[in-house]
Amino acid sequence: MDFRDLETPALLLDLDLMERNIQRMSEYFSGRQAKLRPHVKNHKTPIIALKEIAAGAVGVAVAKLEEAEVMAWSGVDSILIMNQIVTEEKMERLLSLSKHADVIVAVDNQDNVAKLSSMASSRGLSLGVVIEVDMGYHRAGVRPGTEALALAQKVVSSKNLKFRGLGGYQGHVSLMIDPKERKIADEKACDLLISTKDLIEEEGITVEIVSAGGTGTYNFTGNHPGITEVQAGSYVTMDVGYLDCGIDFDCALSILTTVNSVPSEDRAILDAGLKSITNNQGLPRVKGLEGVEITKLSAEHTHLKLAGANHTRLKLGDKVEVYPSDTDTTINLHSQFYGVRKGEVEVVWPILARGKSR
Repeated sequence: MDFRDLETPALLLDLDLMERNIQRMSEYFSGRQAKLRPHVKNHKTPIIALKEIAAGAVGVAVAKLEEAEVMAWSGVDSILIMNQIVTEEKMERLLSLSKHADVIVAVDNQDNVAKLSSMASSRGLSLGVVIEVDMGYHRAGVRPGTEALALAQKVVSSKNLKFRGLGGYQGHVSLMIDPKERKIADEKACDLLISTKDLIEEEGITVEIVSAGGTGTYNFTGNHPGITEVQAGSYVTMDVGYLDCGIDFDCALSILTTVNSVPSEDRAILDAGLKSITNNQGLPRVKGLEGVEITKLSAEHTHLKLAGANHTRLKLGDKVEVYPSDTDTTINLHSQFYGVRKGEVEVVWPILARGKSR
């Protein structure tokens, strides 16, 4: 069917652009020391993860245990949970999952390490661990240097845990508009991680994995000596926040909406609001219409301003595509992608990890 015949709001994925994004990122990492480990909290969809792996990615990164479960059940073998698992119930599920995939979990606390070791030992299982290091974002993670070294020594001395390396995320860097400033800030953040790696290796501990970065820094983090993995995720669908930073990927994701009110010559209203499109990284943007600007989102509506002598005239029933400012949080509001190629709906993919926030 023609995609414009879909009931709205509808989450559209341009398959040609998505595939081109995957290929472009694959080509970037081809032949480099650092490899791509895409963070699938963006698209949350196993078939897209498997396409990334087929193109050369070493596995996936996830934010939550439930996301890891969905990926493992769908055939993804190498999964980095770049978050802490601290409750006993979730540790039980984590250890069960480790029987079916190579699962690595992040830690930043000695008590958490002790509990993971105790539970893994009692079940006769081995669990891979990376230490999350605070690279300046000041979210989770131990301080770089001696604090990270002490935790690495704790992991190495703990039964049934395998120290795999270090991980971090320089989220404070990723959306810096000026590429020169972003590059300098990224180098500073990566230096914290690599100096920590060097300190740990000086104590005779092998650091196999050094995982960091994202879409906003892939071409800086991916070139930094000592980094082995880059966790770029949003590049697959791409959002306008990264576009403004000059990140060279195509916006493959849009929300199809319908004009359901034209209250005046300079205003129009769309049938999708905050329940379909997020605004946590700013307002979304209209695709391909001259003189049409989004001014506000309410729960069920997008408010459009029609300005300029040559602005596009809109009437009831017109279909309008909107680019989200943040594809991660927008995708999580929807149950399925409508995969579109050359104007036709080719596939409908369920977003199987949608809402998997535990």
